[in-house]
Amino acid sequence: MLAKHRAKKKARRRHHALLNLANGLLREAFLRRHTSADVTAQDLVSHAFGHQIDVDLDEAQKFLDAARVSRGETVPQPTA
Repeated sequence: MLAKHRAKKKARRRHHALLNLANGLLREAFLRRHTSADVTAQDLVSHAFGHQIDVDLDEAQKFLDAARVSRGETVPQPTA
């Protein structure tokens, strides 16, 4: 039971850390007069690596999209 609780807590911390990193990247882009579309999933992966968090590109893109939506922005559509 304790292991299950620890696993949930660890997942919750990871989720919040990644969302905070995504929001930070978008905030930094805004302050530097860049668009949020200039922030890529690779940027988030690089920052997460610096914080010792493993994340793949698909998951990073989902966190960036969630951060954009929480800021009231639209999610850029992928180009085919």
